[in-house]
Formats: sequence, C-alpha cells, structure tokens
Amino acid sequence: MNIKEEKIKLILQFLRQIKYDQTFQKLQEQSQIQLDPQNLELITQSIRNQDIIQLEQLLNQYLDEETKQKCILKVLEQKYIKLLKLHNIQEAIQLLRNQITIYCSDEELKHQYASMIYLPELKVKQEQELIDEIISLCYKQIGLIEPNRLVTLIQQQQANQVLDCQFHVKLEQNYNVFKQHTCNPQLNIIKQKKNILFCLFSINGQYKALVHGLQIYLYQYDNTKNEYQQTPRKISTGHTSAITSIIFSPCSKYIGTSSQDFTAFVYNIQTEKKYRIEGHNAVVQCLNFVLCDQSKKKQKNEYDIYTISIDGWLYEWNENERKGGLKIEEKLLKLHSHQQKELMLLTSQNKISLYQLYTKQQISQTSTSNNNQNSVVDKNFNFALVFISDTISQLYLYAIPELQLIKVFQTTSSLNPLTSQYDLGWLNCNLIAAGTNKGDLLIWHIQKSSRPIESYQISDNANELSCIKFHPTKNQLWVYSPKDSRKQPSQQQQTTEDLRAQLLQSRHQYQRQSGGMQQILTLLQIIARQDQNNSIRQSMQQEEKESSDEDM
Repeated sequence: MNIKEEKIKLILQFLRQIKYDQTFQKLQEQSQIQLDPQNLELITQSIRNQDIIQLEQLLNQYLDEETKQKCILKVLEQKYIKLLKLHNIQEAIQLLRNQITIYCSDEELKHQYASMIYLPELKVKQEQELIDEIISLCYKQIGLIEPNRLVTLIQQQQANQVLDCQFHVKLEQNYNVFKQHTCNPQLNIIKQKKNILFCLFSINGQYKALVHGLQIYLYQYDNTKNEYQQTPRKISTGHTSAITSIIFSPCSKYIGTSSQDFTAFVYNIQTEKKYRIEGHNAVVQCLNFVLCDQSKKKQKNEYDIYTISIDGWLYEWNENERKGGLKIEEKLLKLHSHQQKELMLLTSQNKISLYQLYTKQQISQTSTSNNNQNSVVDKNFNFALVFISDTISQLYLYAIPELQLIKVFQTTSSLNPLTSQYDLGWLNCNLIAAGTNKGDLLIWHIQKSSRPIESYQISDNANELSCIKFHPTKNQLWVYSPKDSRKQPSQQQQTTEDLRAQLLQSRHQYQRQSGGMQQILTLLQIIARQDQNNSIRQSMQQEEKESSDEDM
C-alpha cells in the first residue's frame, strides 16, 4: 500500500466512523480505492450470528491457517461461556468436544476451558468488542487500516498542542484537531510577605493553614467574597520546639503537625478538640492521616495516624493510643500515602521506598545519593519529586510504583542553586515550582524540558523564599517571602545606650576617684545585657501569646 492510498483510506475510515456516509461513498468512487474488501460486512455478520461455517469460508480467502484458527476460537470461546452462564452444560460440553478442540492446539488451554464449568464468574464480551478483537488479529491480511491508527494520530496531535501551550491544563471536550490549541490560561502567582514556615491547603481548598512560630493560623474560604477570610483562627499547638510538618486529613476535618520536641499534635477543626501524640524518642519528621482498616474492630477515631521519626521508626496511632511500630531505616524524612491505591511512600536520606499501606510490605525501593532533603507526590500518586542537594541541587522525578527515574530538573544558573522550598501541582500536576537561594521562583513543565520555562524575581532583598504552594482547585501558586527581621531597639535599651554615651563624653568628671569610671562602665554593661535579655524574653513570650501578628 503506497502513502497516497493509505492516506485516502485513513480519511475514508474517519468519514465512515462519524457517519458522513454520502461523502464516504463519493470519495471512495472518485478515488477508486476501496476501504474494505467486499466480504468484510459478511465477516462481521457471521461473527454476530456465531455462524462458524460461513466465517471459516470467508476467512479462508484472506488469512493463513494459524490466524484463521485464532479468530474462530475467539467466537467459539464466547459461545461456550454463554452456554455455561445459561446452565446449558450438556450443549457446552458438546461444543468443547466437537469444535473447540479442533481449533485449539494448546493442551493447557483445553484444560482451562474444561475447568470453566466449575468457575462461578465468567466474562462475556460484547459483540462489538469481540469483532474488534478479531479484526485486530487480521487487519493487515484483510487489507484494512489499523483500527486504532486514527485515534493514535489524533492523540499525537493533541500531545503536540499540549507542548505548545505554556501552562497547559487539559484539552476541552470539543477539541478541534484542525484548529490551533489556545487554552493557555496564565498561572496566577500570589505573592505574600510573611514570616511563615509552612503554607498548606485542604484538598477541597476550603481551608488555608499557615505556620508561624509554634502556632497555626487557619483561614476559611469565604464563598461570597471568593477569597480567604482576613481574620484567621489561631491554634496553639503546644509544641516546645520547631514544627517539622503540617497536613490536613483527606476529609478536611482534622489538621496535624509534627515537631522537633518528639511529639505530634492533632486538631479537630469542627469541634476544636485537640490531643497530643507522645512516644517517639527522636525528632518526629512527618505524620499522615490514614483511614482505619475496616477489617479491624471499631476505633476511637475514623483515622489512624502514621508518624515517622528521624531515628527510623514508623508508629501507628489511633488518637493518642499507639497501635504498633516498625523500624524502617535510619534518617527518615517524609511520609506520603494514598488511600484508594493503598500505597505508602517513605523518603529517607538515601532511599525511596514504596510499601503497602496496611500490611506495610515493601513493594519497591531505589537508592539515591546521601543527600535527599525533601519529597512531594502528585495528587494521583503517580509521581514522586525528590529534592537532592549534592554537588548541584536538583529535583528528581520518579514514577510510582516502579520508582523509576524519569527526569532531572535543574536551574539555569549554578550561581543560584535551588532550595528545598518547592511544590508539584496545579490542576493536572504538570507544573513544578521551586525557589533559589536569591529569592527567584522557577517554573518547569514536566512534559517539556528539564530547564525552567519561566523565572520570576520574588524577594526584594534576595532572601530565600520561605514557602511555595500550589492551590489544589484554582490556577494559583502562593509564594511567601520573609519580612525584614531586623527589630528596632526597645525604648529602655535606647535610654541605656544614650546614658552610656553621655557618661563616656563626660568621663573627665570622674577622674578623682581611682577606678570609678571603669566601675560605672562595667555596671552599665551589665544593665544593658540584662535589658537585652529581658527584651528577648518578653518578645518570645509576646510571640507565643499573640503569635507575632506584626510579623504575619
């Protein structure tokens, strides 16, 4: 078949599929190229009627013996299953003995057919599905265009359109292959200047949580104003050391944190009930909400809490009651889980491991360098993006569940290395956003290149970005840069310093008494240090009490 004939047949197939019958007939007559052989309709009809004699006569004209037997066996197999489902056992056995054994040369397959009599569940294929399977076995010998060829071409065209669109989300349902794709919605970057450690959104986008110091600021979305409320709910975690992670439950009812003080904290957003999880002997790096195993007895809470610590322990809790523990490996960093797929991904300093969620049996594992710093997964749990700070800081994209390395994303300049602040997301998880040590924001597209497609200067003072987070339901990227942390001296400190300066200027008045000036200066230094320490303590107490609203 030459290229011209193949193209015309492809167009003819397209016209017939979308029911342009008159155009199809006219083009077929003018081109004098027949899409199908004359007997194709008869072949299709004999498959529908399960007329084996007529089917064999037709296939003898086109197919070799082996392909013909495979096609007929598929029809007989479906007829055999239908008889078994109708409980016509005697007729099914006769079909097996008299016909199926003739066209089936595989002895093991014959035994499988015989054992079907005792199987309770047997699948009957629809007529069109069976016809498509048989045609796909013999389309070349009959002289047909490959059944999925047109679909493949359209998919390739769609893929090209995706690559042309900078921040592509998805193709519309009424996608026109003849028109240039123009969806191209811009990514809305929302810049915030606040001194926060973490920013997190609930899965439905109803809540936004910010972590500052040891407190959580919880913002609820106002549907009437289409924005988050200005006044947040302040939640005191009670942690005594820095918070290491924060997470919402899948139902957006709970929020939890882990901390360097060896504990975790869980808060019920609706009832405002909270409890603390204690029992680790090292820094708790991460926690996760997992629906309770339905096979087990009723628990206090619908969720189990999984926590990991830096010393390699994974603990399972229901509320603050520990149910079990498992030593995984040293220097665990991150824990991710997916409820529907029943998968759990663990990142350590030099490994990435995938486990079954409830049985905790290892599925796959891959070794990396010794410098894993952080990891995120996409919402469908298809990809894991790991930040590795080696000679050059890079982002490594792995496929789940094989944990196969797909691509490495790099910055455009070695002078501005990446930081561990990054995220994988947007509506279809095509985009990666990461910050540099100079306050730049870089954007990559997973399907396009290992180099950034966009770069933005976010921080005015070239400070590292404190947090980067994609919104789960909107085309928004929230980027936080720290405020200037320099504090003005307190009034008491300033007064002490002024007094010290005045005494130094008039020191000649104190020369009469030996050592008098030195004693006064020493005393003033002690007072100044005490004032400074008092000021720091008061500032920390005020920050804990008011959560540093000024910084937020």
